[in-house]
Formats: sequence, structure tokens, C-alpha cells
Amino acid sequence: MWWLATALAAELSGTLTGAGGEPVVGATVYAYDSRFNYASAQTRSGGEWAITGLPADHYRLRFLPPNYDAHGDRFLGGAWSACDSDPVELSEETGAHAGLDASLSVGAAVTGRVTDLAGSPIPGLRVSLYGAEPRTSLIVRGDTSDEDGSFAIVGLDAEAAGSAFYLVVSGDGWPEQWLGAVYVERDSETLDLRAGGSTAVGDLALLDGIRISGVISGPAGPVTSGAAYAYASSQVLGVAIGVDGSYVADGLPPGDVVTWASSPGYATTYYPGADRPGGTLAVLDEGDDVTIDLILPEDSTLTFHATGEGDIDATSVLLYNDTYTVGRGDQFDETDKVVFPGLWPGAYTLYVSGASGGFVSGFMLDEAGERVLYDVDGDTVLDVVLTPAATLSGAIVDDDGAPVYGATVLVTETTGEARTWSSSSGRDGTWTVPGVAATTVSVGVSYAWYCAVDPGWAPMWLDGSRAATGAALLSLSEAEGVTGLDLVLPRDDDHDGMGDRWEAGHGLDATRDDGAEDADGDGFTNAEEWALDTDPTDVGAAGECGRDGCAAGLGFLPLGALALAGRRRARSA
Repeated sequence: MWWLATALAAELSGTLTGAGGEPVVGATVYAYDSRFNYASAQTRSGGEWAITGLPADHYRLRFLPPNYDAHGDRFLGGAWSACDSDPVELSEETGAHAGLDASLSVGAAVTGRVTDLAGSPIPGLRVSLYGAEPRTSLIVRGDTSDEDGSFAIVGLDAEAAGSAFYLVVSGDGWPEQWLGAVYVERDSETLDLRAGGSTAVGDLALLDGIRISGVISGPAGPVTSGAAYAYASSQVLGVAIGVDGSYVADGLPPGDVVTWASSPGYATTYYPGADRPGGTLAVLDEGDDVTIDLILPEDSTLTFHATGEGDIDATSVLLYNDTYTVGRGDQFDETDKVVFPGLWPGAYTLYVSGASGGFVSGFMLDEAGERVLYDVDGDTVLDVVLTPAATLSGAIVDDDGAPVYGATVLVTETTGEARTWSSSSGRDGTWTVPGVAATTVSVGVSYAWYCAVDPGWAPMWLDGSRAATGAALLSLSEAEGVTGLDLVLPRDDDHDGMGDRWEAGHGLDATRDDGAEDADGDGFTNAEEWALDTDPTDVGAAGECGRDGCAAGLGFLPLGALALAGRRRARSA
């Protein structure tokens, strides 16, 4: 992932070495910014690396050796997780950071062989190990079994005292399965691996699973092309339909099986013969070979021709059946059409992702605000009029005037379907939300921090309200452009939902989460006092209301209003 650099184009650099001081070559170094977007570079022949063109931000560095390297991966400073590592600050003042050197230790190794139940080797299967504990959850290494079925996995960064790892095998013709010959992770055994050690697991004899086969036919005989699918126990296989209509899905775990098939000119059909999932066949014993035939009716085709002021061919759509159990997506072409073949007759709804083309994003609605049901029977051609959308934009800064990067802007319809549209602020704090319908909306901004030591900002609503209750609403017209929707988010580095300066000014602790406390014992938590902008340390504030009083004066309550309605207090000075 990359980003557009702002005025600062700085550099991080260093050297990566192994346990004996030797350079680690071909490792990937990731620099994660405050929103966990990243840039990366690979280590060169001497272990040197450099990541250039970075905007001002703080970065966490992860060092990931190649899969064949015996060293384990770590974050800068030897940390196991991003949030435990020390962030590196880049600013206009620092410009660049050199000498960010790291040394990796040798991880654990696992060897073994993959066989069938008769002991014959199985080549070409993927054997993967991944951490089974929070501390090792980011660690994943794997290998592909060779002609002898053998595999060797190295560089598993286990603790010296031992760490638990899962082992899973997957590949064509075999059901995915975990150590201990089981099909689900929660039932599997784990390996206790130690840093620098090697563990031999011997032969892993794989379960055969079940085999589903059959013939796919149409009204006039076998279907000669297309694909058939079989699903059981959270695993799915897709296979080609042969010229004689036959298919074979070999290597599923036992369970309740669902099959379906699709082919040009025919309706996509689910077992036992319907337009949507609904029937299953219990195939519960290892080695079962079950025949499931399907008959596909001739298909109906739905064509939408769109009109509207905008870039129609930049607009995509999702077509759902009337119970939303089956959906299909596509995009309007250069003739402003989109075609959905392979349908059963019935009623369908259409969701438009129109923001890229300048249209409203959401389900197509009728004049009463209800979702339109399009009736399909045979070849059906329908005209749809795409609605020009409103676009909202603004900027977000903190209470020092600095731009806030990565804040979430949520635009929420306050009536009807309560549709939502969202975006996030860029590095300069600006944001744009396209695709908004002509309706009444609220606009709220929040910030989700990732690490407890990272900066934070308290949520706010459009007019500076601290809660959805009573926040200003916007009534929008079609294709309206509303600019200048600027907001100031107060810094909230203790992540308790209250502005730090407000806390300090009212005698609260701005270094810890004390939002659930009630400093003045009046029955309102500190967080509630913040939302109401009342004094959290003065139980006798002028105009104070009881917990069930003062409902009048709250004004219009948009959808999602907090449970503060009816509990308003006088504002603090």
C-alpha cells in the first residue's frame, strides 16, 4: 500500500542482521504509519534497507525474512507486536532517521512428510504453521511438499520457553485439515515449538474426506460446459463440468453438503433444484462417494439500461434475490447497460454503487421510499434512472489546528432506510463523501486508535455537538455540493471519549480513562457530562436537572441518538 507524500518526503534506513551478525538478505521491511498504511523495502546484500518518500507521521517497523530464512520476524526493538514496538517519529524537524538497525534470532523449525492413509507420499500440498497464542498470532510460515511428500518449515519465532503453533495442510484433491487428522482448528492438536529448536512430526496421514460427483443436465440433456460447486463444513470446491455433463468434487470434509452449478444459457441452480440455497444432503462418513445430479432450467436474463447525468460506466451494481440470499455484481458497460444472465424467474432488488460515477449509492427506491422489486421472466430489459448524488466535503483539525489524519466521517440518513455513507480524512485533514442521497442527514466524525499509546481524538458532530442527540442536520438536494463542513476534534490521548483540555480544565485526570466515573456524585458519569457540556465537578450547577428531568429543549433527535435524551443539564461555564 502506498500513499501520496505531503511536503515532507523523509527516509527511514538501517541494517538487518542475523543471530551471528551476518546480513539478512531479501527480507521485507515494513513501515506502518499511524493508520497502519505501509510502505516497504527489501534488504540488500549487506542487509541494508531504506524506505524513502515518507510523509510526516510516526512509524512502526517490522522485519520479515523470506520464507526460507531460519530467522524469525520481529518489530523494531525486538517487539513481538506493532503496539509493543517503539514508534519512530518523522517530522519536518527530524527529516530522516538512519541507523534503525535490527538483529533477528533463529526461530523454530518443523519437518515432516505428507502421506495418504496407505503411506504413499503426496507432493504439491501446502503445509502451513501459524501461532496459536496472542503473542505469536502474526507468525505464519509454510512450505510445499516435494515428490517424497517431505516439507521443512523454518523461522517460526517461538519463545525460548515454548509457543503453541497450529499446523494445517491444504491443496487440490484433499480437504483442508489440521494436525491430529481433524477438519476444524478448534479440534486440532498444537505443536509446542522452542526458539532455535527443530521438531520432527513424522508422517502426516491425511484423511480422504468425501467425494461428490454427478451429472449436470438441462431440459434437452447433459450440460457441456460451466462449473459445479460443492460445499461442506466451511470448505468449498469448484470444478469444471465435462463435455458429457459430469463433474467430480473430490476432497471435501464430511458434513451437510450443498451443491450448485452454473452454465451459459442455464439458470444457476442449487440442490435439490432451486434458485437459492435451501437443501442439504448429509454425507457424514469418511470415504463416502455420493452422487448428486442437478437439472438446470433455461435461464432468464435481466438487462438494465441506465440513464442519468454522470459517468454511468463508472458505476457498479449488485443484484439480489428477494431474500438477499444470493447476490451478483457487475458494472455498466460503455453502452450504459449491465446484463445478468443465469437467473431464475422471480423478483430482484438492485443496489447501486454510484459514488464513482456521481450517483447515489444505495438500493433503488420507489417514490414511497421502498426498495423496488424487479420482476424477471425470460429475457427482461428494464430502464433505470440513476439519481445524481450530493457530495459533502470539509476538513478536520485538532484543537491546536493541526490536521487529523484517518478520522472516519459517517453521514447517516435520519429517515427512511437510514442509509449511511462514509469516508476518512487524508493527511491534510480534508475529506469527501460522495454518493449521498437527497435526504436529511447527520454528520459525525470519530477516530479509532490502534495502539493504546497512540494519540486519539474525541468524536464530534457537525455543529460541534459532542453527541448525536441534538446535533445539527443537513437537508440535501440532488447533485448538491456542500463544502466547508469543517470540524475540530479535541485531543483525547487517554482514549476515554472526552477532550483532554476539557478534562484538565475541570480537574479530571487527562492521563487515564475516567469516563465511567462520576466526579461530583450527581448520577451523571464524566463522559455524560462531557457530552452535555456540563461541569463534571459541580453537583450544584445552575439549572441542573435530575436524571429523569429536562426532556424539553433537546430538540430534534436524529436516529442513533444517545440515551441522554431526557437527561440534559445546564451547560458549564
